[in-house]
Amino acid sequence: MNHSDETDDDRFAFFSREELLEQQCLLLENELVVMGEELTAPREKIATLVLMWTGIKNELRQAELELRQAKHQLDTRTTGRLLTPSPLPPS
Repeated sequence: MNHSDETDDDRFAFFSREELLEQQCLLLENELVVMGEELTAPREKIATLVLMWTGIKNELRQAELELRQAKHQLDTRTTGRLLTPSPLPPS
């Protein structure tokens, strides 16, 4: 065989398994960075919503307490009136 028949040309070289894995790792690292950046805004929105919910929840508890107190006062006044004898009409 003639030496010129052999292909010593780099055109036909393939990537090694290690090179392919390194490239895949780089792609995954870049994707991870991008996804991390994309998650930052939603995380901040979620944190804001949690704070808002906490405030609303506290306001709701306060309003429920005030409602219970108002109902209790109303029940007390109504019960007090019913138990008090009404004056007799003049005869």
